[in-house]
This record gives sequence, C-alpha cells and structure tokens, in this order.
Amino acid sequence: MRGLLMMVGFPDLPLLSLVLVLTMIVLGAMMFGWIADLLLADSAFGTALNTGILLVGAFCGAWLWHRYGVRTPFDPDAVRAGAATGAGLALLLALTAVKR
Repeated sequence: MRGLLMMVGFPDLPLLSLVLVLTMIVLGAMMFGWIADLLLADSAFGTALNTGILLVGAFCGAWLWHRYGVRTPFDPDAVRAGAATGAGLALLLALTAVKR
C-alpha cells in the first residue's frame, strides 16, 4: 500500500493525516460528481457512479503523469494534481459520450 501511495505522489504521512487527506479527496470527487450530474442531466451516471469514474480517472492520470511526466517549470505536485483532475473529467466526459 505504501508503494502505491508513493507512486501517485503521497508523501509518508501518519495514519490520521493520510485518512484526512483521502477523505478530502473523496469529498472533492463527490462534489465534482454532483456538479457533473447537474450539468450532464440525463446523460450522467448518477452522483455515486460519477464520483467513482472521476476517482478512477484521477488515479490513472496521476499514475501516468508520474510515469511519463514531462518536465515543466511549475510545481510538480500542482501539475500532477491538475493532470489527475483533467484525466478524471476527461474519462467522465468520454464515458458520457459513449453512453449517448
């Protein structure tokens, strides 16, 4: 588990801090899932499934950026967070387009 967390960019954290960070990530994904459900209306998958799709896409995006990332002059953690957010939203939009 530690290796997986380090791979997507989590530093070594005490258990309480790790739980707090993961809770904030899940709540943020739930907020994005709810907003996507409002914006996509009938094309959406529902708040819970939107949240799951966003988290899977974000995890894959963070992993891919860690593996194949391009050097930028910006903060690497901020770039990884942006890549993860974009990958989650891209996966949700792609699956919504396939559903139609």
